Amino acid sequence: MLSSAHVNAALTRTMNDTFLNNIKMAGKEDEKWQDRGSELVRLRESGKRMPDEWMEKDGLLYYKNRL
Repeated sequence: MLSSAHVNAALTRTMNDTFLNNIKMAGKEDEKWQDRGSELVRLRESGKRMPDEWMEKDGLLYYKNRL
């Protein structure tokens, strides 16, 4: 039998994955999000320094460490 802590951890992970997938899907429809993401990828690929407040990780954009 699983403890409630294990069940809660599994549920939280599932909700987090679903939430992040929803963010990614919404980003595909957001023109500003796409433009910013493309700009950051171009900077990174060209070896230029990315702005300190922006980060792209796993297909998600973060501004000042926030989605």
